Amino acid sequence: MAQEHIVVGIDIGTHYVYTVVAAVSAEAPLPQIIGIGRARSYGIRRGTIIDLDDAATAVAESVREAEQSAGVKIERAFLSIDGNHIVSLPSRGVVAVSRADGEISDDDVTRVITAAQTVALPPNREILHTLPFEYIVDNEGGLRDVAGMNGLRLEANALIVGGSSGHIKNLERCASSNNIQIDGLVLAPLAAANAVASKRQKELGVLVLDIGGGTTGLAVFEEGNLLYTNVLPMGGDNITNDLAIGLRTTIEVAERIKREYGAALVSEVAKTDRIDLSKFDPKEKDLVLRRDVVEIIEARMSEIFEVVNKELRKIGKEAMLPGGVVLVGGSSKIPYAVDLCKSKLRLPAQVGFPRNVEGIVGSVDDPSFATVIGLVFWGLERSNYQRARIAMPNLTSFGGSVDKLRGWMRAFLP
Repeated sequence: MAQEHIVVGIDIGTHYVYTVVAAVSAEAPLPQIIGIGRARSYGIRRGTIIDLDDAATAVAESVREAEQSAGVKIERAFLSIDGNHIVSLPSRGVVAVSRADGEISDDDVTRVITAAQTVALPPNREILHTLPFEYIVDNEGGLRDVAGMNGLRLEANALIVGGSSGHIKNLERCASSNNIQIDGLVLAPLAAANAVASKRQKELGVLVLDIGGGTTGLAVFEEGNLLYTNVLPMGGDNITNDLAIGLRTTIEVAERIKREYGAALVSEVAKTDRIDLSKFDPKEKDLVLRRDVVEIIEARMSEIFEVVNKELRKIGKEAMLPGGVVLVGGSSKIPYAVDLCKSKLRLPAQVGFPRNVEGIVGSVDDPSFATVIGLVFWGLERSNYQRARIAMPNLTSFGGSVDKLRGWMRAFLP
């Protein structure tokens, strides 16, 4: 039997920490999910660690559950990074081709990407990803794979993604306290796109929208490349908070009401439907109209989509992504969220489910698992098992304080 290669993803979210263990071998065409762990998050607010001990404990619980189901010891993993400290900006690198015969080598490609990293980031930020989307050889642009071509001058247009140095260090401490080595930090919406967006959608132009508990992450692709990314400090918790205030109840009751009776369109709810709050808390005596609950949810989700639309307008892609919107994250499961998204963004929309995995598929067939499954795909892309690549973008992570030099000699575009 062929030897298995193990890849682990850990998604540290505002509400939950998800851990997935995948195995790939020469005999398996798709990654096999062999272990899953999920634990309630503590010490995380809007994607950022605010209590290191609590966060480390949550990671330990999730990892322990995944180890028990997989029957393996987790010693290294790819981790997601999220939060409104994320920044992205375009950059360009320029180098002279080094060989006398003008043939562009892998070393030239590495040098031009390194040159693109010489960009001024905001204070206390460091580079997480350098994602080239175009090469230019002697003023001829639109090139993707230039190794082996001939020319004198090589340029690269790239998207630089950076994150808070403090948060990166906190993630490193969180992992090291659990004796886990970080193989790479991956921006959460970028990881999610690996799992739910098809190659065709990325070519046409698609928005992957990750509506989590504390944040909403955007990843916009066009012509197969990441065009823009951002993380907004709003998400499902804002909906819950609004419900708690509007219904004059606790956060716990508001969250349960959102999950059991929530919807994103008032027009789809009967006018006479009522909710007995005593079902959720014996101290509560009120009956509330379900329409009032849904009205609050629709208002907050509309606000989220309006802010997202402003982000698309900034980059000239408002209502101009033929591949549509792929919704992931816990709040994407609210009934009629897709319909509201279509109306507000004026784009096709769908809920994204992880694709191209086998094994314990039923357990991860959920948009909440998009990011952690995407981390597995990212890890496979960076492993020696290139034959396991299934609709995964060839994106390479650079910079940051984690393994800065790892993978610099790899090809950067398909």
